[in-house]
Order: sequence, then C-alpha cells, then structure tokens
Amino acid sequence: MSIEAVSWALNDAPDVPPQCLAVLLGLANHAHANGRAAFPSQDRLSHYARKSVRSVRRDLDELERLGLIRRGDQRHTAFLPADRRPVVWDLAVERRRPLPASLDPFAEPQSGRPTEAPEPVDNRADVRVPPVGDRADVGVRTTGRTRPSGRTPTSYKPSLTINNQERPRSLRGAALPTTPAAAHCPKHRGSPARNCGPCRAEALGGVA
Repeated sequence: MSIEAVSWALNDAPDVPPQCLAVLLGLANHAHANGRAAFPSQDRLSHYARKSVRSVRRDLDELERLGLIRRGDQRHTAFLPADRRPVVWDLAVERRRPLPASLDPFAEPQSGRPTEAPEPVDNRADVRVPPVGDRADVGVRTTGRTRPSGRTPTSYKPSLTINNQERPRSLRGAALPTTPAAAHCPKHRGSPARNCGPCRAEALGGVA
C-alpha cells in the first residue's frame, strides 16, 4: 500500500470518470510510492469497487484509454502460474490537475487536524464535596491526632462501672495501708487489736 499513490488518485489524478474512481483507488492501494507495479487481481478490484468483474474490465480499459494507467513491467508476476497472472499496471502519477483555490489547505480547516486543542470539559465542576470537618464522626476512635475541626478525640477506655455504679474493690493483704480510725494491734501492724493472732500465739507460748 502506498499513501502517495492513493493521495494522487484522490487529489491529483485529472479527468477521472466518477464510475472509474474506485478501480483507480484499488490500483493505487497496491502500487509503490512511485505509482508502479500494481497488480491486484480483477476479483480483488471487483471487491473494492463493489462491481462485477466485467464492469472492472471496462473501467480498466477506460482508465488506460485516458492515459491514467499503463501496462508496466510484467515480470513482477513471473512467480505466479501463467494462467493466474494479473496485468501489472503503472499509474501516471506525473499527470496532475491544479488544486482549486477554495481547497487550499491553509484556507480551510482540515478534518482530523484541529488548529488548537479544545478546552477540556470538566463535568465535575458542579459537584460539591463537603470538607472533612463537616463530616459526622461516627464510630471514629483515634488517639493523638487532631481532626480538621480542631477537636482532639479521646482514646477509647473500657468502663469500670456497672449500671452507673462504682465496681466494688476488695482490698486484701497484710501490706495494705491502714487508716487511723481502724483499731489495730500496736505490736503487730495489720492485725485487729481485739483479735490479734500473733498476740494469742505469744501468750500461749509463754512470751510476755
């Protein structure tokens, strides 16, 4: 495929009958950049042009008569069987028609070649995202971090109360501190004065 040959067939080829343009484009699609050595089969051209093979033959004869194509070097198809070799055509790319002033590429915008990129459309301009400080603090338990609202959340601590009452604590052991109101043995700290076990033991052992 040659872009140069296809461009010539579309833009520069002079006096092309409208009914023959599809066949000429089919030949250009198989030609080299210099327009030579195009040898698609007539069945292929029929597929391109949406025509019968008989109509393709008439178009080829007409294009050859107008001097837009000519027979080229037939050795390009020597590798094919003799009964299946298509005709090798060369395009007359040296023939060109003048470009009308109204089609000057600098006088009109070209399709697919915008002069400047369009401005991007932001469809999210009307979407309001609430700030973080306005969001409800539901189920958030954090420690040591200040929220954007300026409030510092407290850490989660398990409750030590049962039914809004202080949980009773049992204080046991001889090393626990005593209160002045309690009557304790003056000799044995931590034992009650009226029922001091160490004092009874000393009395039974004969210790004064």
